Amino acid sequence: MPRSEQLSREQLLARQAFQLAFLDRLRGLTDAQAILDAASQMLADRLGADRCGFATLGMNGGLSRIEADSGGRLENLQGRLRPMDGYGDALMAELRAGRTLILDDVTTHPLSAGHDRSWAAIDTRAAIVCPIMRNGELDSLLYVNMQAPRIWETAEVALVEDVAVRIREAADRVRSEEALRLSEHRYRSLFNSIDAGFCVIEMAFGEQEEALDYRFLEVNESFEQYTGIANASGRWMREIAPQHEQHWFDFYGEVARSGRAAQIELPAKQLDDRWYLVSAYRIDDPDKHHVAVLFYDISERRRTERALERSREELELATRAARLGRFDYRPGEQTLKWDDRCRELFGVSPGKEVSYETTFLAGLHPDDRERAHKAVVASLDPDGSHEFEVEYRTIGIDDGRLRHVSAHGLAFFDGRRPIRLIGTVQDVTRDRLANAALREVEERLRLAGRATNDAVWDWDFRTDTVIWNEALQRAYGHRPSEVEPTGAWWIASIHPEDRDRIDRSIHAVIDSSAGTDWTDEYRFARADGSYADVLDRGYVLRDMTGKPIRMVGAMQDVSARKAVERQLHREKIGLQAEVAATAAERDRAEEALRQSQKMEAVGQLTGGLAHDFNNLLTGISGALEMMQIRIAQGRVYELEKYSIAAQGAVKRAAALTHRLLAFSRRQTLDPKPTDVNRLIFDLEELIRRTVGPEVTVETVGKAGLWTTLVDPNQLENAIINLCINARDAMPQGGRITIETANKWLDERSARERDLDPGQYVSICVTDTGTGMPPEVAARAFDPFFTTKPMGEGTGLGLSMIYGFARQSGGQVRIYTEAGLGTTMCIYLPRHAESALADGDPGPQPTAPLAQAERGAGCVLVVDDEPTVRMLVVEVVEELGYNVVEAADGAGAIAAIHATPHIDLLITDVGLPNGMNGRQVADAALQLRPDLRILFMTGYAENAVIGNGQLAPNMALLTKPFPMDTLAARIQDIMADRSGG
Repeated sequence: MPRSEQLSREQLLARQAFQLAFLDRLRGLTDAQAILDAASQMLADRLGADRCGFATLGMNGGLSRIEADSGGRLENLQGRLRPMDGYGDALMAELRAGRTLILDDVTTHPLSAGHDRSWAAIDTRAAIVCPIMRNGELDSLLYVNMQAPRIWETAEVALVEDVAVRIREAADRVRSEEALRLSEHRYRSLFNSIDAGFCVIEMAFGEQEEALDYRFLEVNESFEQYTGIANASGRWMREIAPQHEQHWFDFYGEVARSGRAAQIELPAKQLDDRWYLVSAYRIDDPDKHHVAVLFYDISERRRTERALERSREELELATRAARLGRFDYRPGEQTLKWDDRCRELFGVSPGKEVSYETTFLAGLHPDDRERAHKAVVASLDPDGSHEFEVEYRTIGIDDGRLRHVSAHGLAFFDGRRPIRLIGTVQDVTRDRLANAALREVEERLRLAGRATNDAVWDWDFRTDTVIWNEALQRAYGHRPSEVEPTGAWWIASIHPEDRDRIDRSIHAVIDSSAGTDWTDEYRFARADGSYADVLDRGYVLRDMTGKPIRMVGAMQDVSARKAVERQLHREKIGLQAEVAATAAERDRAEEALRQSQKMEAVGQLTGGLAHDFNNLLTGISGALEMMQIRIAQGRVYELEKYSIAAQGAVKRAAALTHRLLAFSRRQTLDPKPTDVNRLIFDLEELIRRTVGPEVTVETVGKAGLWTTLVDPNQLENAIINLCINARDAMPQGGRITIETANKWLDERSARERDLDPGQYVSICVTDTGTGMPPEVAARAFDPFFTTKPMGEGTGLGLSMIYGFARQSGGQVRIYTEAGLGTTMCIYLPRHAESALADGDPGPQPTAPLAQAERGAGCVLVVDDEPTVRMLVVEVVEELGYNVVEAADGAGAIAAIHATPHIDLLITDVGLPNGMNGRQVADAALQLRPDLRILFMTGYAENAVIGNGQLAPNMALLTKPFPMDTLAARIQDIMADRSGG
């Protein structure tokens, strides 16, 4: 039950009277300490207490600070700190739970008994302790103490609790107001006194929440000094600096949106190219997009940092390039610092601590230790040069290696007191060992010079002095003591024809910055006036800067060897003449052999052609004769079988000429960008049916296969022919593998395949058949060559494939071994364009022929063969078109001039009397630009098809052709002309 409900009416009235007096007393107070002092004094007076006070607890609750203490009968504790752990955990738990402690006698009460020493320290036997809570945590205490035990009344306890509440409310109010005033004052003072720019800005965003601009709401007094912007308050940044970098708007926009404080360094070129260190944080209502900004001008620091960084980089690069170590010795502090390069020169592990005594002096060679130490002491003498320069040897502390080190440094002083010695060390071991080796070599050279027949010389460039050994006299008759000891004497002793060459040769090495070795041959004058052939070798010695200082060499007499070489040269010239004559005779014999082989091939070709065409002509002639006989007999119903036989012979003849054209690379091709993988996959089923069930067919298409420009129909024929040949090579069955690949042929690989270097697509057909012996493989592409029984092959299959591949810019090669199978590979050039997609339209079936209306168009037919011209004219007339005909180019041009309107020119390619079919077409197009052209040819000449592509208004028919094919082509062209 609340303590107020336990009071009598009189007690309540007395309580209210105290409360009114208490509030009236506090109303005029504006200082928190005054409120605490007044409250504790009024409560002490009211209760007649020995002490009444107010204490705040530390953050951990272990200490309390007495903020107010009144009463007067006990020692005043105000301002003191009191430990709370001496009053017991149970008592503190009650207070933290927010329950008031009523202690009539602290020595007997369960919560305080046993802690007499702490209570005695504040002269207390009875007490009321009221906890004041804040946010559920114990914040402070209002206490009443008595020196003697006392039975506390409920009204007294209630009064203490009531005062505690009033104290907290009043003190909080006053403290809040005071804190606000102080905060505002401090803010204003800080705002205008800090040595930094400060402002509050308002961000403006676009529809996509992008940061557009910001306005200055408030700026401090340093703002203009740091930015150069006057009267900034109320103005927008885009108005002040239209080209201000976008990163400023993005940075402030992110802070305004996210509410996360951020710090960054940014440049502002529009503000005198300054750099700023900026701290920004959101303030006020987030919807207002207000951001407080504190910034410092760090432009000078940035410039200094950049300059320092450049200096450090340059120093680091220089020391690293020179492989220098760095040291820093501070004698006053007795500290020594080395970088890892310096440690390395003393054989010390990277990062290991070093000192002057235990590392520097200990790492020196015993013979050099005292000298190096004296050099350090001398550099630290204020009356000395302050420079440290010494060379010494080190013995690696960890690795035991001997090194030669050159050290340079400079000492710094504070007055006369040395404070620092810094410098660098460099490993000169290689140079010192080289000098030692050189001295040893010089001694050996001196001794060797006395024992050799070679004239050893030593040329000192600094004095232009040349020293010779005794061999100069033994080999060439010159006494070293009598010759002029200069380079000029040596040059003058060289044969005049060799002198300039040797002078240039030796100085090219001497004057070179890195040249050392020189070797040359020349003629050198003996003392008797004759010349000796000599081989001279020299070595240039240079100083640390690369400047040549000496050259040492030896001159060897090679006169005997050169005499032999001259004799051999004369004999070689005679032998070369004999070889040239023999080679010329051999070339004539080889040329005769090639001509013989060529005539044999022509004979074989013409014999094969004669044989096949005689067979075909016999069939055609016999069929025609039988047709005449049957017509004479009136048995016309039997004509069809003879007509079919004749047509069959004609088609076989056409196929034979087609193969011959392919072999000669003069067939008509229709090249297109082709995906070879797709082509072989489409052919796979047809090949399986063709080769039969005894042969397994496998296709292996390379992923990412390049496109090639080729006639796809001819390529299909070639692959099928190769598969049929492979099948025939496997009478008992086997496996055919068709494989594609990308090939990049370098010069050597291309030369082996008779191709230009570059990128190619390869199509290889491999069988597991009988293979070919070398002599068969060598003739495989010869026309009419076949290993099949008589009547089973023409011998033109592989020659046709060879001709097709070569005409397509590629090659075909055989890889075979008897008994192990054969691989036939076609190589075709890579094409940059992509292949036609599957959905691209191909040739469409020809529509049924229909006779055109008479006079529907005019066709000019040009052919020097009367029979062909007659047949073409009849086909054109049968189709219903008007016809004009000519036998050569001149007649065709005259007909074009004489005929008002010609729609189609049909011309043979090979025409007599100076103009071929292509030239006639070009001349006709000059006169009639809309004229359509149809060429007829037995083979495709370059003059007609150029690069293998015909113009859109041109078409080509290869002889022989069926008349219905000719008619269909004419109708297609005329229909295309009229839009039908």
